[in-house]
Amino acid sequence: MKKTLLSLFLILTVAGLASAVDFTIRIYPGVAIPLKDHYKPAFNAGAQADLLLFDTLSIGAEGNMLYETPDGGASPVSFLYGGLGLGVSHNIFSRLYAGLGAAAGVYNLSFQNGNEKTTANDLYWRAYGEFGFRFNPSLTLSLNGGYNSFLTTQGFSSLFSGGAGTLMAGPVAGVSLRFLLSSKRSAKNACYATIRQESEVYPLFMQLYKNDPVATVILTNGESAEIKNVTVSFTAGKYTSSALKTEPIPLIKKMKSISVDLPVDFSSDLLSFAENGMISGNLVIEYELLGQKKTSIQGVAIAVSNRNSYMWGDTESLAAYISPDTPEVLEYAKYVAGIARNHLYSGMNRNVQFAGTMFDALIASGIVYSGDQTTPYATYHLGNESDYIQYPLQTMDFSSGDLDELGILYASCLESVGIGTAFIPMEDDFLVLVDTSLKPTSAANHFADTDGLVMTDETVYFALSMADFGKGFSKSRQKGAELVKAIAQDEDAEYEFIETHYAWINYPPAIYTGYGDVLARPSQSSVEAMFQTVVNDYIASDLSEVINRAKASGDTNKLGLAYVRAGKYAEAKAEFSKGAAKGSVSAMNNLGNVYMLEKDYTAAEKQYRSILAIEPQNKAALSGLEKVRSVLDD
Repeated sequence: MKKTLLSLFLILTVAGLASAVDFTIRIYPGVAIPLKDHYKPAFNAGAQADLLLFDTLSIGAEGNMLYETPDGGASPVSFLYGGLGLGVSHNIFSRLYAGLGAAAGVYNLSFQNGNEKTTANDLYWRAYGEFGFRFNPSLTLSLNGGYNSFLTTQGFSSLFSGGAGTLMAGPVAGVSLRFLLSSKRSAKNACYATIRQESEVYPLFMQLYKNDPVATVILTNGESAEIKNVTVSFTAGKYTSSALKTEPIPLIKKMKSISVDLPVDFSSDLLSFAENGMISGNLVIEYELLGQKKTSIQGVAIAVSNRNSYMWGDTESLAAYISPDTPEVLEYAKYVAGIARNHLYSGMNRNVQFAGTMFDALIASGIVYSGDQTTPYATYHLGNESDYIQYPLQTMDFSSGDLDELGILYASCLESVGIGTAFIPMEDDFLVLVDTSLKPTSAANHFADTDGLVMTDETVYFALSMADFGKGFSKSRQKGAELVKAIAQDEDAEYEFIETHYAWINYPPAIYTGYGDVLARPSQSSVEAMFQTVVNDYIASDLSEVINRAKASGDTNKLGLAYVRAGKYAEAKAEFSKGAAKGSVSAMNNLGNVYMLEKDYTAAEKQYRSILAIEPQNKAALSGLEKVRSVLDD
């Protein structure tokens, strides 16, 4: 048995030392309460020295003494006993401690019988449990209770009337004072961190880093005990908006390490990084040590790429450059759209009118295609090198840009006034698609050739070629339609169609601002002239064909609507009148609507009343009459 205990002791000791250990010393005075006859409660005390392995398992040696005076005995019997012990322990709620253990070994008893001193040796075992309070990581005071059993295997039980097998046995109760001496110490005496950054921070994606980690932080608990509820945050002065904390780590054991992803709430000042560089900041590590809150602050540096860096790969991420809320872009777009709004053709697609005027206004303001010899779009968007892409404000400031940069500026202007966009990067062109807000079933009523459009389940887009940017809206739209047809016919090529609003879900826009009014605005009269040119070209290229198709159908109501879209109200009234004469309520309502467009409110009221005389609950006529009365009553 002795050899077995010694072997177990050696195996666990070697395993523990390989993983680094703590040492504990325990002193436990108490009272033994024997259950055998002729014995009575006696003073018991002991000391135990252990190796604490893996923070929970203890193995070591102990020494104890017990002074007992049996009934009828002339002198006390002293028990000196010692051996090897094995135990487990756990810290509950930081401050509370609980442990269980057992030990076995050899005891020696001695007593004085007259002038003769008698001694004997044999084996003992004991088991114990304790529950206490940790005053600090090194000192724990516990209540101790257990059971001792002194065996008689050597045939001397007749010395005391204890019977064969067990000389004396019974519970023991007392207190325990536990001292922890650690071999696992840190010079920092705190929780500390090392940081591992796999790639540079891209300012363009600064909002993504709230959820996607900037780096991995390796936390090491250098305190003298386990720590709980550990969080990490990073602050860097003006470059961060707030200290965004990680999810709490429930527990880190002493001198153990754990990795955690680091999110960062960057501010727009990150876009001031014109060159690659480093951000110096602080890692703030907050945790609880034995129920007390502690904070460790550690300086670190994070690598940041320049604000214009972009790696092609996930093309959807290019949408982050499209920033309608950039103040300078917003002001310019509102100025142009405001002038166009005063001249809109009511039946014509509004988005075509706004998009065309915005496109030509940018050209009039001096925006041109630069060709970008440093990082040309045609080369870099297909490669693995870091590209340099301008923000909309920079394109406005430089008055020039590459294909993708022109598309980004144009899309930003449209999004600023509520017109949705999409884009398709091509090998030698960049298409910006404009959302018409039309249902796919209505596309043929507004465009001559629907094959040159991009249709989704919800809407219809027309495309603009940035390679033909300098040729104006109509030429760019014509080239865009040709390229869309080519894409549809090319079965082998793969093209990415990115809808801006959906892309923003994953890649929110980065707002780069600060220059003020950086782009000269065209005069009001020149914008009005551009608007009229756009409308005339659209009528000639598309609506004239729509009118011809309506004529061929023989449907006067359909033809009247086609004339309304082209702003030809006299011709529209003539066609609607034909239907009205045949009793068509739909044609009668459309005729009233044309009078409203012409602001002939008296004629419109008369028309709506004539409809209500036929159909008193006609919703369209009731709505039209309500609009008329609201104008006339004012």
